[in-house]
Amino acid sequence: MKTLSKIFQALLGVVALSLTALIAGGRLAWRSIRNRWKIASKWVRRTIVTSLLLIAFAFAAIVAYAIYDDAMGRWYADKWLSDDVVVYYFADDTYRVYNTSTEKYTTPRISWVASAAENDSIGVYAIDDRRGFINTKTGDVVIDAKANDYEKAWVFSDGLAAVMKDGKVGFVDVNNKLVIPFQFDYSDKCRTYEIGYLFHDGYCVMTNKDGKFGLIDINGNWVVEPGYDELWNACGNGNRIVVNDSKHGVLDSCFKVLYPAEYFYIDVLSDGFILTKDGKKWQVDLEGNVVNPFMFDGSEYMEYPVSYCSNNGIEYALSDYMEYYVNSNSGIMNRITGKPITPALYDDVYMISDKLFQVQDAETYDCYIIDVNGNRVN
Repeated sequence: MKTLSKIFQALLGVVALSLTALIAGGRLAWRSIRNRWKIASKWVRRTIVTSLLLIAFAFAAIVAYAIYDDAMGRWYADKWLSDDVVVYYFADDTYRVYNTSTEKYTTPRISWVASAAENDSIGVYAIDDRRGFINTKTGDVVIDAKANDYEKAWVFSDGLAAVMKDGKVGFVDVNNKLVIPFQFDYSDKCRTYEIGYLFHDGYCVMTNKDGKFGLIDINGNWVVEPGYDELWNACGNGNRIVVNDSKHGVLDSCFKVLYPAEYFYIDVLSDGFILTKDGKKWQVDLEGNVVNPFMFDGSEYMEYPVSYCSNNGIEYALSDYMEYYVNSNSGIMNRITGKPITPALYDDVYMISDKLFQVQDAETYDCYIIDVNGNRVN
């Protein structure tokens, strides 16, 4: 904008000098111009008029852009922080926060702004490489980015916000008072993890320098020592899922190990869990009592070959067995009793007779034959 203002001023100077020269030339200059205009051809006169119009249009455009102030110079509304507060994007790749009720900008040009967390009203904004905080309901700056040297910052949750200084992460309150010292190592893994650096019900998922997840309380003390590849927020029943080496486990509401991290997957229910391990899937209550000993994702009938006809090919008959699925792997169950014969450990299963199955192991890809009791025949 400053550059455009200088251009505008220079153009005004040129116009002023030109007008001064024309006036100083007096009537003689005007008569000379008028005579030359009369003798000029129609094409020359049209060319001159067109050129003057183009120059006038260009000049008007430059003037309009030069006086394009902040109220008119914004490109578009990037996002709304609340009902009254909007973030405008500008041509120089910056943003400003604007309160539509007061019709005033509440921030200078900033680099970006992040909305507040759910059930909170304090967001984060940046000016170059410094971070500050903003009230998303009013647009007012709560903690000035220019007055601090925070390298990174996260939105407020439970009254605290994580900030980073000299490579260490601590937590401040809305008055910018340091509540939890800068004692935690920063980790990209925790940054990209959607619940990292945010308190939920008094606890915050954090990582150590090795990127292992743990849990701290509101005082910054470890209540779950970092040692997991993943650690989820508390579920509806107060328990937490933990993951190590792609295996899932559960911590109870007191952070005791309810199920070690050795299950393929664990579905959380309001009154218990569905556990999947070694091709088996079953449901337990919160005390660990088995509610449903046999569960699966889907199933289909199985048929076996009974004869071959040259006209119709192989004929099949419906068997007493079904193929069932757990996490894309197949197992065999008795269709009449509803009980499993084998766990779901196979990539492929089909019947070669009324009492034999050919299967392919999902891990080793070995093919072999088993009987209706699940015993290997060859």
